[in-house]
Amino acid sequence: MVDEAARLAALHEYGVLDAPADDELAAVVRVAAMLATVPTATLNLFDENRQCQLTTVGFEGADSPRSAAMCEVVVTTGVPVHVADASTDERFAANPWVTGELARVRGYASVPLITPAGHVLGTLCAFDSEARAFTDEQISALEDLATVVLSLFERRRQARVTAALAEEAQQARALAEDYARQLEARGQLTDAVHESIDVAIVVCDEFGRLSMFNRAAREWHGIDPDAGVDAADWAGRYNLYDRDGVTPLPVPQIPLYRALHEGEVTGQEMVIAPVGRPPARVVCTGRALRRADGSPLGAVVAMSDVTVERAQRRELADRERLLTTVLDTAQDAFVVTDPDGVVTRWNPAAEAMFGWSSIEAGGRRLEELVFPQRADGESLLARAALGNTRLVRVPARRRDGTALLVELSLAPFTWQGEKRFHAFLRDVTEREAARERLALANSELAAANDELDRFTAMVAHDLKSPLTAITAYAEVFAELGDRSPSEVKAVAAIIRSATRMTSMIDDLLAHAKACHEPLSLHAVDLDTLVDDLTTELRTSRGAHITITHDHLPAVPAQPTFLRQVMANLLGNAVKYVAPDVAPRVHITAESTDGWVTIRTTDNGIGIAEQAREKVFALFHREDSGLGYQGTGIGLSTCKRIIERHGGRIWIEPGAVSGTTVCFTIPARSNTAPPQRSGPDHRATSHRRM
Repeated sequence: MVDEAARLAALHEYGVLDAPADDELAAVVRVAAMLATVPTATLNLFDENRQCQLTTVGFEGADSPRSAAMCEVVVTTGVPVHVADASTDERFAANPWVTGELARVRGYASVPLITPAGHVLGTLCAFDSEARAFTDEQISALEDLATVVLSLFERRRQARVTAALAEEAQQARALAEDYARQLEARGQLTDAVHESIDVAIVVCDEFGRLSMFNRAAREWHGIDPDAGVDAADWAGRYNLYDRDGVTPLPVPQIPLYRALHEGEVTGQEMVIAPVGRPPARVVCTGRALRRADGSPLGAVVAMSDVTVERAQRRELADRERLLTTVLDTAQDAFVVTDPDGVVTRWNPAAEAMFGWSSIEAGGRRLEELVFPQRADGESLLARAALGNTRLVRVPARRRDGTALLVELSLAPFTWQGEKRFHAFLRDVTEREAARERLALANSELAAANDELDRFTAMVAHDLKSPLTAITAYAEVFAELGDRSPSEVKAVAAIIRSATRMTSMIDDLLAHAKACHEPLSLHAVDLDTLVDDLTTELRTSRGAHITITHDHLPAVPAQPTFLRQVMANLLGNAVKYVAPDVAPRVHITAESTDGWVTIRTTDNGIGIAEQAREKVFALFHREDSGLGYQGTGIGLSTCKRIIERHGGRIWIEPGAVSGTTVCFTIPARSNTAPPQRSGPDHRATSHRRM
């Protein structure tokens, strides 16, 4: 019985159905026609429903229904068939290939195409339109040709299989090449990563031979890996030390050795310290490597440089210890609270100030411990959260209930993501009491000074009248004739003493006035002021006096007071000169940062360095040994006036000799004069008076 499914599977496996016949098959069909001595022959293949004439000789081949095929009997039986006249054979007489519907076959011979597995794929058929008989030799020759056809089918199948295998091999080769390229790219990427990262990677094989150092490892160790170095020599060769940086690392403690023999190493710290290089403190993590079958492959260790991190940790710990020491030894109380105001830190100064130990204070609210209930009910912590308690004075209480006044600086900060508050508290109870006592004393002193100045002015005024009378009577007495030389000398002495006393009283009055008379500032033209004073001095003391000045600005000042300052300075400048020296004075002005600095430079006898501050003291007179007369009040009065204007006055040595007296006046509303500086030697245009 025919297994049709298996037969069709075999037919389709050969892949010749509906495929063009090649030259070899066409040649076989021609040989078949020649051997059978017929004009026509065909190679037929049968699928489920049709007969396919793959190649023909003597007629145009075509497909036809399987039910109409004469060779169906051969396919069904698998046995060759040949008849001399098909029209007389009951099997074929009614067939359309015999009746003339498709053809007029008479002589007919057909042999099966049988596979080695016994499946009939089709037939090799030779026929003639004339009746004729076929010999056994012809049928045997056709069977041989059928075998040749099957061989050609098999060769085609094998070629197709070979082509498919070749294609698969090509695809596999392409896949392998692509995989190799991917592996190469991955290897290059891995190498690039290994060479670019700052983590050192070291690898050994299953026998403990070093096989790889990446860039970081080579830099840290200073050399390349050497597979010939035994593990016992790793520490010495690659400068491996324990955490202390001094003790060479024992072999069982070397991270790569541990990873290879123990399977894993995590977080081990060691030091790599090559000679001539800064040591690197590293943390090592590694594990053993195994193949897919579980056999050992080697070990790998990654090392991260924590030198900076450890140094930062040490520095942070040192800072924390320093901060703790500072806070524990500080005289101010220091307190830290959580967001609810519960104390978490309480230093010894807080213990001493409030009487609560740190253990007793911990866990209790700061306001409960220290601050009495506020009348307005407002929480200090709430104010601090808004930035309103940077520095305030608040009443506080000690553990024993006694009150004190503290200066409080309370501010929020963030610690590990949580808002907290820190406070510095200073006991200012005694300081405030002392300040009140000082304010009272200052008030009393100011009142006493006012009374003293009024008394001075009154006494000076009361003394001036009799002195004026003494001077007048002495002058009248001196004008009377017939006086002895001794009487004339005595009267002259009386007049000089009275005049000196009058000058001192005038200076005292000017000094008192400079201290207490209200300032009424106006723009004072220094050019005009100096010119007027120069004229007065030359009139009273002689034309030999030379006073020059640069262009001088107008400054805001009390005109009378500023005139008194300049008069004193110019008077001293032309007075204190060596004998037979013509006085020369030059005045300059410089404006900087809202201040005007006036410098009066003379060619006088000068002032010793140690006396340059003393000369501004009241009644101080420097002894020059040359008999110069003075009251010691003028420069003190100048100092009072300048300071009341908000300026300063000081003395510098002249460029060559003499003295430079400098003072500052604010050009606008200033509260402090500029720093003192040396004499200004820049070239200026001179204006001679």
